[in-house]
Amino acid sequence: MKKKYECCFCSQEIISNTVDVTGLIVITNFDKSEKKQEVQQLFCHILCLKDKLPTTVPLYGLTAQEN
Repeated sequence: MKKKYECCFCSQEIISNTVDVTGLIVITNFDKSEKKQEVQQLFCHILCLKDKLPTTVPLYGLTAQEN
C-alpha cells in the first residue's frame, strides 16, 4: 500500500522524488523535561520549506542533491 503525504505549507500531495518526501519534527517545550514535551511529524515539499526559510538558513539535504 503506497502512502500519501500532504505538504503542510501548500496542502498539495507530495510525490516522492530524489529529495521529497521531506519530514519535519516539531518538539514543543524543547527546553523542558521529556515528560513535558510533545512531538509531531509534519511533511512538506523541500522547495516549499526552502521558500519559507530565510536565505541565511542552509538546507544541507537540498545542497547535497544540487552538487
